[in-house]
Amino acid sequence: HLMRKEKLDLILPGAMRDNNIDMWIHVTRQGDPDPMVQQFGNAWGYIVFTDRGGDRIERALFGSGGSRELFDIFGSREIRMAIAGYDYGDQDFSVYDELRNFVAQRDPSTIAVNTSDWLAIADGISHSQYVKLEKILGPEYSKRIVSAENVITDFRARRTQREIVAYANALEIHRQILERSLSNEVITAGETTLGEVGAWVREQFHQRGLLRGPDSGAGSPGILYSATASELGRFDDDDYVIQRGDFLTFDTGVRYLDYFSTDYKRNAYVLREGETVPPESIQHAFDRAIDAREIMRKEIKVGRTAGQTLAASVEAMEAAGYIYTPFTDIGADDYMLVQEALINTDKSGFSIDFHSQGNNSGSLVTVGPSVAPFRSDRDHLVIQENHMFSFEYMVHTNLPERPGYPVSINIEGNHIVTSRGVEYLYPPNERILLIH
Repeated sequence: HLMRKEKLDLILPGAMRDNNIDMWIHVTRQGDPDPMVQQFGNAWGYIVFTDRGGDRIERALFGSGGSRELFDIFGSREIRMAIAGYDYGDQDFSVYDELRNFVAQRDPSTIAVNTSDWLAIADGISHSQYVKLEKILGPEYSKRIVSAENVITDFRARRTQREIVAYANALEIHRQILERSLSNEVITAGETTLGEVGAWVREQFHQRGLLRGPDSGAGSPGILYSATASELGRFDDDDYVIQRGDFLTFDTGVRYLDYFSTDYKRNAYVLREGETVPPESIQHAFDRAIDAREIMRKEIKVGRTAGQTLAASVEAMEAAGYIYTPFTDIGADDYMLVQEALINTDKSGFSIDFHSQGNNSGSLVTVGPSVAPFRSDRDHLVIQENHMFSFEYMVHTNLPERPGYPVSINIEGNHIVTSRGVEYLYPPNERILLIH
C-alpha cells in the first residue's frame, strides 16, 4: 500500500506530463482482472487522474473498492451501485452524468484510456466498457481519447526508493534459495533427479509465500554439459539423475509481496572423483561469459534507447573478439545459428536479451526498454533512472570434448540502471557453484 501511495505521489505527475496527458481514465470492472491491479489495488469502475497543476495529480474514483488514502474524490453512491451492476436492466443511463460533468469541468485536451494494441498491460479495458465510456463522454470528449500505453510505460518503469529496497530483498531471497538448491544440501550425485531439485525449490518458495500463483512452479535445472550422458546439447528431463561431471544451469524466479517478480540463473558443476575444480574447458567457457558482462555493462546507460544500447553492446563485444549471434528466441533455430557461426574457431559467440524486469516475468508483458534483436518494438524506449532490468545474455564457446556442439552459458541477473551505470542489488553471478 505504501508503494502504491508513493507511486501516485512521486511518479504519476512526471509520467503524465512527459507524455502530454491531461487526464487518464483507467477503466476496470469487478470480475474482469485488471493488469494494473498491483498499482491501484482492488478499485473498480472509473479511476480518473487529472493534471490540474502543482505537485499533485488529482485522483478520483467513480466506482467501488479503492483505498481512501489513494484517492481524493469519490463518486456518488448511485454511480457506485450502477457500476457494480445493481438493477442493470432498469438502469437510467443518466446516472453517469456526474462522470461526464466531472470530465467537462476539467476540459482535458487529451484523455488517456487503458486500451492498446501494442502493450497488453495497457489494454485492460474491454470492448463493451470502451463503447460505454465513449457514450458517457459524448462525441466531443471521445475524440480526445488516446492510448494510455506511454503513460503506463513510464508509470510502471520509473521506480521509487521503496520499490528498489523491496526488490533487492526479493532478489536476495531468490539468491539464497537458488544457491542452496545447487549444493550438496539438495543434490547427491547418482541419486537426485533434476525434477527433485525443482520440487525442493518450489517447496521453499511455497513456505515463504513466493509462488506466482496456485498453479505456478519453480522450474528445474538443465544440463549444459554431461561427461556421461549421450545427449550433446542442453537437456532438462525431470527424470534425469544428476551425475558426476554434469554442468548445470538453473533459471527460476519468485513472486514477492504479490508485486515483484524475479528471474535469474546460477550455474553449478558436479565434481568427479579426484576433481577439486571444474575441467579447464568448462571454466574457460564460463570465464568468457563473465568477462562479457563487464564489456557490455559499460554500454548500458541512462538516456540511451534500447536500440542504441543493443548497437553499442554489439560493437563493444565484437571489438573484444566475440562473434555476434543474434537470437530469434526460438531455441532449436538459435542453437543451429550458433553452431554454424562457431565452426572452426576458438572465438566465443554471444546473444543479448536485456529485458525489462520487476512487476512481471521477463516476457513481452513487462513494460520498459528491452534490449534484444527480437524485441525491436521496444527499441525506441529510453532507459530511465532506476530502470529495473534483467542483465541476460548468452556466451557460446566450443569445447574440445564436444566438437560441433558449443556450450551456451546464460548469465542472468536482475539489476538497476542509475546515472552511475548498472548497479547490483545483490551479489552477482561470479563463479561456478561446486557440488562434491
